Amino acid sequence: MLVYERISVVVSLILIGLALYFVLAFPAETATFTIFGSPLTLTSPQQWLVAVLLGGLAMAGADAVMRIHPSLPTRRIGVMATFWMLPGLLVVLATQTLGLAPNPVAWAIGLTGVGLLLWLTLIAEFWQGAAMGNKEHRWAYIWQQLMGYTMALLFFIIIYRTRSRSAISATSIMLVSGMIALALLRQWRSIAKTWLFAAIVGLSLGQVTWALNYWRISALTAGLLLLLIFYVMVGLAQQQLLGKLSRRALWEFGSVALAALLVIFRFT
Repeated sequence: MLVYERISVVVSLILIGLALYFVLAFPAETATFTIFGSPLTLTSPQQWLVAVLLGGLAMAGADAVMRIHPSLPTRRIGVMATFWMLPGLLVVLATQTLGLAPNPVAWAIGLTGVGLLLWLTLIAEFWQGAAMGNKEHRWAYIWQQLMGYTMALLFFIIIYRTRSRSAISATSIMLVSGMIALALLRQWRSIAKTWLFAAIVGLSLGQVTWALNYWRISALTAGLLLLLIFYVMVGLAQQQLLGKLSRRALWEFGSVALAALLVIFRFT
């Protein structure tokens, strides 16, 4: 099938780009900006630019894959953009994690794993695009949810661990959580509400991060707390989009949140 060939080409280009990202030597530069009247320093701006460009390449690849879908209900930009988020963020996440490999063999295995995850994510999005709620492709929905929440947790931990100023950390988590929420909340018939709820989730997580920066807790605890809030907000938004939000759903999410809070503060 043409889709498998196109996905393979996209994944191959991304893997080549990631390999070059870690092989090239970026100059040790710093860029200074002024935000809210105080200076802000960004280290290795060229390296961050390349990471963003690789994420953009993955998004463009996801768009190219989805546009050949024979039964996609619509190709409006608002809908197509929901398919860009997970592949793009996965590649950006790879630029921040593959460098932690202890040796070249582990790095090569990690790079191969990223390629496999990207391939599965793209094919899952393609099959999910056939028809929302199609039980035949239920695995695609499950994979999307698994990838979304896992990536959210990793991003939350990595960003919070930098102990950057709220202007950077809160904004970064706002963007990441909003983008992932956009992918998880995708609904054909109410795409405007999907964007609205994703924006609300992102803004809320950004505000929570701003508050957490004044609380001396570990990156793992902060990441789990942010993930819990993200999970509850996305879950409630999904219920609302499906027209199933009820008092029972509120009690269920509230119970899960309370139990999760107890576990987080007990074992972290």
